[in-house]
Amino acid sequence: MSGMDLKEQKYVCTLAECGTLVQAAEKLFITQPALSLYITNLEKTLGLPLFERRGKKFKLTYTGRCYVEKARKMLALQREFNEEIEEIAREQRGLIRLGIAQRRGSWLLPPVLAEYDGLWPDIEIRLREGNLSVLYEMLRNTELDLVVLNDYDATDRMEKIVLFEEEFLVAVSPEHPINAKSFQKPGEYYRRVHPEDMNGECLLLCTKMQSTRKIEDQIIQSYKLCPAKIREFRSVETAVQMAAEGMGISFVREGFAVNLHYDKPLCYYIPDIPDHKKTVVAAYTKNSALPKYMRDFIYLLKEHAAHYCERRRGESPF
Repeated sequence: MSGMDLKEQKYVCTLAECGTLVQAAEKLFITQPALSLYITNLEKTLGLPLFERRGKKFKLTYTGRCYVEKARKMLALQREFNEEIEEIAREQRGLIRLGIAQRRGSWLLPPVLAEYDGLWPDIEIRLREGNLSVLYEMLRNTELDLVVLNDYDATDRMEKIVLFEEEFLVAVSPEHPINAKSFQKPGEYYRRVHPEDMNGECLLLCTKMQSTRKIEDQIIQSYKLCPAKIREFRSVETAVQMAAEGMGISFVREGFAVNLHYDKPLCYYIPDIPDHKKTVVAAYTKNSALPKYMRDFIYLLKEHAAHYCERRRGESPF
């Protein structure tokens, strides 16, 4: 793979170093007449002489010294650029532009980035945290290479790699009446509650701009719930902490729940619905080729995320 070609700068700098056409032509693997003609034509183009001819000796003029000073910097940049191109071709250098929701990124990314940095120190991870609509648009405009999102939010323009599954949980205070109606299914960590038992209760929901609201509305519609009141919150943390205060019933993803820290305790339950588990994927533009360093990054995301909730359950006071 060839990089930038700065033949003009190379010819002038080599002649300046060697001082004679014989030595410079030899070093450049060209004929003396060809080099002489090239230098002469260049000087005509510039309108100023680069060299004083003293017999067979070539000595730089003031213009020539200015030219060589800049040309050497250009040649140094060329060498650096060509080295980077070779490293990119060998997939040793590169850039991953990653989009992820801020709340999810706060618990998922730190251990992944720490390990990845040791494996691929010359790969830059450029992180964009934002809401789904912004990340969609950036991926569509090829401003992102990879987006971590919920499977049901992915479009048919995306290729998807499953990272992990997490529970979609109901959160209430320990004093809430629904606790007494919860029940255990064999082999499950969380107890369950029937969606119908949320009928007539105050529901603390996300705003309609947030993807979680789709799931909340689906539960309400599917089970024909009639809440006594609905309160909307842009912040999941605020909604869950309101539940801890006994203000109602909130919903939260398991990945967020295990990272919420609040003075008052919370009880988490699985809503007894068929699709209570939600899939999280790494998505990228369809038909895009993934270099090895990006495949390795996705693998680490998957490896860390797959067991994260399981590990944290042992640490969390559910």
